Amino acid sequence: MKYFYLYIVIILISSCNKKGYNHTENKKLIDSIVLSEKKVNDNNDMKQIYYELDCSALMCNFQIKINDVEVFSLNVDGQATMDIPINQGILGSGIQEIEIRVTPLEGMKELNNEAYVRYRVNEFDVSSGDFKFIKQFENFQTLPVQKDIPFLVHKSKFEANVDYKIDAWQNGQNLKEANFDDLKKKLMFAYNEMVNEINKGDYEKFIKRIATRENNFATMMYLNEQERNNRVKKLLYNFSNGFKAVAIDDTVIVEFSGYGKLASLKRMNGMSALYLVNAETEEELVLPITFYMPKGKTEFGVI
Repeated sequence: MKYFYLYIVIILISSCNKKGYNHTENKKLIDSIVLSEKKVNDNNDMKQIYYELDCSALMCNFQIKINDVEVFSLNVDGQATMDIPINQGILGSGIQEIEIRVTPLEGMKELNNEAYVRYRVNEFDVSSGDFKFIKQFENFQTLPVQKDIPFLVHKSKFEANVDYKIDAWQNGQNLKEANFDDLKKKLMFAYNEMVNEINKGDYEKFIKRIATRENNFATMMYLNEQERNNRVKKLLYNFSNGFKAVAIDDTVIVEFSGYGKLASLKRMNGMSALYLVNAETEEELVLPITFYMPKGKTEFGVI
């Protein structure tokens, strides 16, 4: 099974093999509804400071969190070096918290003796359209693997200087204080609503559901209106090639993040419970959706 894990906000998927599917009508529908209801700043006057994690990993599965929100994870059966965008975890200027969690490779119960993650934050100015290097922060590395300790965690901080401020999950309710059984049922209901919208091709409802997250992402990654909508369209056209969303069942696990203000459902393999499969190509598309509950509200929202 081939996996596609989309960290950058996910728009829509539908099955193109269902009875009555019309490619021309579907394309017209996509073109007509993907435009944002909320105008995204073209960022012409905004200083565009962009942060990347210059990262290398060896023989491990690792996860990166910025301010207790996952921005990246990867199973590295070997060695890999990468530059990982992290602005999507930065809600505004100030001190940012990084957490690197290292766990055994998929299918293994213990860490490889040589497993590690090395990283540092690099700062760029992308206002001109090019990456203009500004500075790099301190280098870090996880501690050596120790026997009988199944994972490694490294935490650090850096100060970001961005010209935006996002009103997002930080103003939500603490979900850890909610009734757990009720919370899981509500999350399963919300996930299955999205599954139904995807499989029925109800694009407008799905896009409206994730609009806040899309607009926040566009701001944090300095996307103008055209770039945002082009990205949406490309995803829509890619997703409508035989993929079908899988219904959520009770085997899923609730995972909290955002210091208790975000919740998501995960499968036993650690991947998002919201995913699609293409039976013909045996490909799987994973959609990492998170929910929060605004203060004074009783229903979840995608953020």
